[in-house]
Amino acid sequence: MMKWRAAAALVGTLLLPVPLVAVFASHWRASVPQPVPHLAKAVVPMLSLDQRRERPTWRKSCHRSTDCDPPLACLFDTNVAGLYCTDSECTTDSQCREGFVCRTVETLGGELLKRCALEGNRREGEGCSPQSKKYASACAPGLLCNEWCGRSCQPDEPESCPEGFFCPREGGPEGPSCLPTCEARGCPPDQACIRFDQGVSVCSVVHGTNCQQSPCPETQRCEVIARPAKPGAVRMRCVARP
Repeated sequence: MMKWRAAAALVGTLLLPVPLVAVFASHWRASVPQPVPHLAKAVVPMLSLDQRRERPTWRKSCHRSTDCDPPLACLFDTNVAGLYCTDSECTTDSQCREGFVCRTVETLGGELLKRCALEGNRREGEGCSPQSKKYASACAPGLLCNEWCGRSCQPDEPESCPEGFFCPREGGPEGPSCLPTCEARGCPPDQACIRFDQGVSVCSVVHGTNCQQSPCPETQRCEVIARPAKPGAVRMRCVARP
């Protein structure tokens, strides 16, 4: 009888801390800092004329943002094909001239800038150039340019994009926008459904060899060239791997 009581007491001693351990573990998990959602990057501010004059590197060439006086960032301007230090040039659409809107762009170093972007005539689902000063490669009013023109959307709301489009989990500096896809609906007989990055696919007339249908040799890769000014057409060929 004494041995049985001793054994029962031992088991009770071992089991008693179990709920306490669970409580302590729960408290520890709650007290440990939890991962937080990725915070939005700060946008380089728009400086006054005097503030720009006080920074010798403003509008001077650069290789990286550390070459620039803070808070300037090193921007690659596609219109001049060059890098220079700059600040934001707008904060609202009203600070841009007629036909332009204030849009966020990302530098090669990851900083965000506000720039006046031209409103062009590229329709939803057509390719675009984010900083273009040409109507033929800029998106129509109300559309964002994330390599492809599209309306703003919510990844968890499929209905935020029209048929033939999808909303990616990640987007450009202005957030996700609808991207085109033709994989489900197919294309007209004279076009092919050509795949691009980000899961995009577009019905296009192919000039050259459709190397997505007829794979290239192992020593080569399939090159697809699409120009925003010529929507609905691509040039394809096999080129040597780097």
